[in-house]
Amino acid sequence: MPRAISEERLYRPIRFARALEARPTKWWGWGWEDKVLRLESRPALAAYLGHRLDVDLSVRRPVASFDQIEVPPSRLSSQDLADIQVIVGEGNLASDNVARVTHATGRGYKDLVRLRTARLDHVPDLVVYPEDEDSVPRLLEFAGSHRYAVIPFGGGTNVVGGLDVHGQFAATIVMDLRRLRRVLAIDIESGLATVEAGIRGPPLEEALNAKGLTLGHFPQSWEFSTVGGWIAMRASGSHSNRYGSIEDLVVGVRLVSPARVLEVRSVPKESHGPSLKELVLGSEGALGVITQATLRVQPLPLVRRFESRLFSSFADGVAALRAMAREDGLPDMAYLADSEETKFAAAGEGIAPDADGIAGRRLAEGSLLLMGFEGTKERVTHRRRVALRHARANSTSLGSGPAERWSHERFELPYLRDSLLDHGILVDTVETAARWSDLLSVYDHAKKALQEALWKDG
Repeated sequence: MPRAISEERLYRPIRFARALEARPTKWWGWGWEDKVLRLESRPALAAYLGHRLDVDLSVRRPVASFDQIEVPPSRLSSQDLADIQVIVGEGNLASDNVARVTHATGRGYKDLVRLRTARLDHVPDLVVYPEDEDSVPRLLEFAGSHRYAVIPFGGGTNVVGGLDVHGQFAATIVMDLRRLRRVLAIDIESGLATVEAGIRGPPLEEALNAKGLTLGHFPQSWEFSTVGGWIAMRASGSHSNRYGSIEDLVVGVRLVSPARVLEVRSVPKESHGPSLKELVLGSEGALGVITQATLRVQPLPLVRRFESRLFSSFADGVAALRAMAREDGLPDMAYLADSEETKFAAAGEGIAPDADGIAGRRLAEGSLLLMGFEGTKERVTHRRRVALRHARANSTSLGSGPAERWSHERFELPYLRDSLLDHGILVDTVETAARWSDLLSVYDHAKKALQEALWKDG
């Protein structure tokens, strides 16, 4: 493996959010328009995939031009548009083809195939950009009285069909919350930050970092997704072992429906009644529009360290993680790959699947565990010691490099997905949960079912 980048470093605050605001994104794929990660830039990975999947990588599937997309006329009347403009304000609505198409899909594979082939099943009739919460209930009331569907839109990174329209509606309006992006308050003493729901990950972290704080929530969509989207989709991040998933970070929330504004108060605990917060979490826009949230924040970590271990089997890696968990010593970031994904990762690092030598052979046969630790120097030292004590018995150290590179590149990997799709290759994840006692059985059965479904037609 290439040498480690570093063993220990001070946490670097994020300072680039403002420059990203006006940067254009792709209408047909992931991320920034001027940023690509081509499979050809990783020849060992290309060789591995070509051999493993028996794919001719010289064949590329071009993306359709934007002009090939058939955008139907908006079903909204001129009077509708005038009424909506009164509600949201001049300059806060758009019905041009670019706005409508870029708000028609998320970034799941079904969405990407539709975009790349210029075959959209539906396109919203209008996109609105409310600048304040007051216009949200008024727009919902207007839409309800006309039987128009309203779909909340954050960063557009949804991968589960959240923008598909189900049911009989006279028209569809997408409510893009990007202009509701203010940081309203940062309470350092209480460790709380109140923000509008349309704020994305980078500007939120930048504001918190300036106060010596972090949310610690870093899903892979972090650059583009929003606080409202995280709550609506019940998101988790790479460091959820340390900071918790979004349900652990949300203290208070405001949700606007046509009937009323639901506000979950920003208090640590209530001793009566059901949790209304749980009703909002994972609601995916079905109950209303999330406009504001109060989140639990933590001091910026002073130190980060990374470790990478190669286990002889996936089961050995699971056993080590279970032992760490029983001692309350899970790494803040832990990512365990099975043998197939380890080969993929090795090829991505430039190690061919048929490489000679012990490094290539071990990576081709083993199970890779990436670990990250952060906080005070004392905390990091203690948790790293606990983790390594349980990992050393059945694994080999690969140093800090693989884990640190994964952490550094984690927001870039979705760009590779677009290049793979050029060649007809799909790479996706399956979210699942299981008890420790069932984990290996669930893994084996799920893997078998997926393989049988994918390969049954040859």
